[in-house]
Amino acid sequence: MLRNYYFRLISAVLLISICCSLFGQTLLKLIELTSSYYKYLLILTPLILVFTKFSNRYLHTSAIGMKYFIEAATDKKEKVTWEFPFLLTLNTLLAHSFGVSVGREGVAVQLGGAIGGNIAPDDFSTEKKQFFVKLGMICGFAGLFQTPLAAVVFILEVVSDKFNFTINKIFEYVTYIAAAYISAYISHKLGLEKFFVAIDVSEININLEFISKLFLVGVVFVFVGILFVLLQRKTKGLVALNTNIIWILLVVFILVNIVFDYRYASLGTNLIDFSFTDFEQIQVYDFMLKIILTAICTGIGFSGGEVTPLFAIGATCGVILGIWLGLPILVTAALGYCLVFSAATKTYITPIFLALEVFGYKLMLFVVIPAILIYLINKKYSIYK
Repeated sequence: MLRNYYFRLISAVLLISICCSLFGQTLLKLIELTSSYYKYLLILTPLILVFTKFSNRYLHTSAIGMKYFIEAATDKKEKVTWEFPFLLTLNTLLAHSFGVSVGREGVAVQLGGAIGGNIAPDDFSTEKKQFFVKLGMICGFAGLFQTPLAAVVFILEVVSDKFNFTINKIFEYVTYIAAAYISAYISHKLGLEKFFVAIDVSEININLEFISKLFLVGVVFVFVGILFVLLQRKTKGLVALNTNIIWILLVVFILVNIVFDYRYASLGTNLIDFSFTDFEQIQVYDFMLKIILTAICTGIGFSGGEVTPLFAIGATCGVILGIWLGLPILVTAALGYCLVFSAATKTYITPIFLALEVFGYKLMLFVVIPAILIYLINKKYSIYK
């Protein structure tokens, strides 16, 4: 029985790592190949949305998403069919190929959760099945973004409001960490590159003025994250009232992208790159338009997720705040990258580890105060609730 348990555990980690690496590389390659043709492809996005909604309805997956997997990791749920994660992958690849402003973590986390949940056999206890679902979600996030510690903390924060440090739970957490590192390592070795920018804070004069400004940007990032959640909820609410609104909002998305030369299409990695390599390219309105268009795309039913667009929103907002407040641009961009995402997902510890793994240990300490602000201000707003 124990041998079977470990065999399934190792199989799940390996399979998820391979799938997420291949997905990540395929997605980036498709974006590279199609981005030059967005002016033709964006006008076809209504067809992609129709296909997404039809395929979800055909396989009865419309009720399956991050919320489903969060519940599957905490309550008894029926198994997700094998067709679902592959359908989600297809719909996400199609969305990005045609320039839709969505993320990619939805595939990684849900694909991982589905693989983990299905590898656990029926004769496993409910607790063990939930363990495999959480393990899969963690490995999916770690494999795609190659941030193993942030992946562990993020999934645990999302599925549970508190950590439990009993002996059994500590062993479970150690298993998650080991699996996350293995997943990130395998994904990288298979060719998926990790985003990393070393931020130097050694020349920053840490005084009362700097701490006050850090506090201010932290508050702004929290409310930017909350704003995204509210706009996404409002979009979903409008669609629920009248499905015809879907097509009006989709036309708005297409027209805005045409006007701004497809600047806000797909993941938003172009905005992230500008924020850390050529911040003079960032406009004051970039983060707001990315918020609105991503809220529209995710709210009307496109597949993919929100995390990478939230990284872009935070980074571009950080650039503007850094310019206005006279703070180091790279520092505020990095803080925004970590904190807007965490504010929109209502996670408090995750941004600290995300800063460590994406920007280096020197920046990590600057995230602590804003992370506390997320905890104090955001008690109920999350894209997953």
